[in-house]
Amino acid sequence: MRILFFGDSIVQGFWGVEGGWVERIRKHYDSIAVQNLEGNMQPEIFNLGVDGDTTYGLLQRIENETKIRKWPKDPLCVVISIGSNDDSSKYNKQQILPNEFRNNLEKIITKLRPITDNIVLVGNTACDESKTTPVFWGDYYYTNARLQQSEQAMEAIASKFNIPYVPIFERFKDKLDVGENLLVDGVHPNDAGHQFIAELVLPTLNALLDK
Repeated sequence: MRILFFGDSIVQGFWGVEGGWVERIRKHYDSIAVQNLEGNMQPEIFNLGVDGDTTYGLLQRIENETKIRKWPKDPLCVVISIGSNDDSSKYNKQQILPNEFRNNLEKIITKLRPITDNIVLVGNTACDESKTTPVFWGDYYYTNARLQQSEQAMEAIASKFNIPYVPIFERFKDKLDVGENLLVDGVHPNDAGHQFIAELVLPTLNALLDK
């Protein structure tokens, strides 16, 4: 199976010194494959995360980028983790409003349906608002209320389209609330944060592989 991961800088792996969460998933499957390459094929991982991407940007590129990586002999899975940039505000204006976020995500899934039946949605990480209102790199604001709102919308869309969904926000925030260090700059996970996300996502991928 080929597994394509789409999303923003968190998917891309920002500040994952030992590898972002997608890279860690690749290493997991590759470590199994190299033990016995004959008759032990593991999924091929493609990281298609793009720094700063939103559901609007993803809508423009996902169909073509998926089609050109589809291999006739291999099943295909698309994993989508998007929303942090949609939820952010610049100069008091949210980048992508909630209704547009939902509409974009539904259009993305509709575009993918003729290409693959295997689509997985992965929720948002929580943030540290003491560092994200605003962030150090500009007048951008991230709040947990908005991040949670888009994750709830994602969950509802996954239910509507009957596709797997991996919740992240609550479990990530629970760890932040008890003082665990999972973030570098208030938004992007550190190595521990990326490892935690990978561990949450892997069981859903393994279930797809076992089908």
